[in-house]
Amino acid sequence: MAAVDVALNWIHVLGAVVFLGTMFVGTFVLLPVLKTHLDYEHRHRFIVNFIPRVRGVVRVFVGLLVLSGIARAVLLHYSSDGGAGAARLGVFGVKVFFAAVPVLIFLLAPRILGAKSEEHLCCDPDADDSPVFQGVMTTKGAALHYTAIAGGWLAVLCGVVLAHMH
Repeated sequence: MAAVDVALNWIHVLGAVVFLGTMFVGTFVLLPVLKTHLDYEHRHRFIVNFIPRVRGVVRVFVGLLVLSGIARAVLLHYSSDGGAGAARLGVFGVKVFFAAVPVLIFLLAPRILGAKSEEHLCCDPDADDSPVFQGVMTTKGAALHYTAIAGGWLAVLCGVVLAHMH
């Protein structure tokens, strides 16, 4: 049972790192650099070809993240000696909430923001044609990315707290 827990933990951490890392690099590095240094035609061609491919890979890691999280919760429930305790359940509930934020944004943003784009992209820095403010994008899509990244990191922090509570 311990080997399964370790494997699920590694899969879960790997999924979180790839998911949050990709969003972080895309939001704070890639898209602002493209907006600042490339003209519209080259930038748009890159985004149209690159973003859907990355989303496809990240979709696999999000699936692994969600499935391993559910499996770990079930394993914890069935391997627990006694009650989980109100504090542990509370932190777990907060973690699930914060973890759901980036996953829902990842799944729904292309449908909501992408409806305005010909290519159905949610993270096109030209969608609102707003400027980059001191290296930080200020579009609606970027605001969703910031929210998703913050929610993901808060979920990670709750996971660290949970790991030290037993």
